Amino acid sequence: MSDRHAGAGPDAAWATVCFRAARSGGAIRGDGSDDRATAVVWRSGPAHGPALVRCDRLPPPAGRHAYPYPSLCRHAPGPLPCDVHLWVDADSPERTELVEHADALVSRVPLPPERAHRRLREMLADHPGCLAAAVPDTTMMCVVGMRGRTGAVSFVRPDRGGSDTPLPPHEVVSVVHAWVVSGGSPQALCSIAPMPRR
Repeated sequence: MSDRHAGAGPDAAWATVCFRAARSGGAIRGDGSDDRATAVVWRSGPAHGPALVRCDRLPPPAGRHAYPYPSLCRHAPGPLPCDVHLWVDADSPERTELVEHADALVSRVPLPPERAHRRLREMLADHPGCLAAAVPDTTMMCVVGMRGRTGAVSFVRPDRGGSDTPLPPHEVVSVVHAWVVSGGSPQALCSIAPMPRR
């Protein structure tokens, strides 16, 4: 991993996003053996709820470009189906072979909002198989670009729901990706925030 990404987390991973109700008597947690999951709260107009974002780092390839699919969720179905997708840091020199296969791309370099929009348009134009991309902006928010059915790019900038802690771009884009593939409109997703700790 390059120095530029040191301490920034993985540069590619399978993301599993589960929209489900909290377990009674306990907090939401990951179901994987190595629990790399973040509990978030999403809001869409009057509707809101918890979601779990689990990232399974990619192991060394089993074949030339084969990466094992992550383990399935072991919980009861939630109100929306779980979404599994591949996200890749578009700026990582170590993952150039994976960028073409990504469902979601991220950049970790904060940009002013208008430049973030331009960067998103470029990333999605250069990678036609990618549905979503995210760039943090200089106001500590995250801008997400979504490719529509016609190929047009729309933008959403979910607020942090009053949280002082911004979520990393790969978690924001993963929730937006899951929301859209389950039939939601990206513009309807008002906020994505870390779940408050009890």
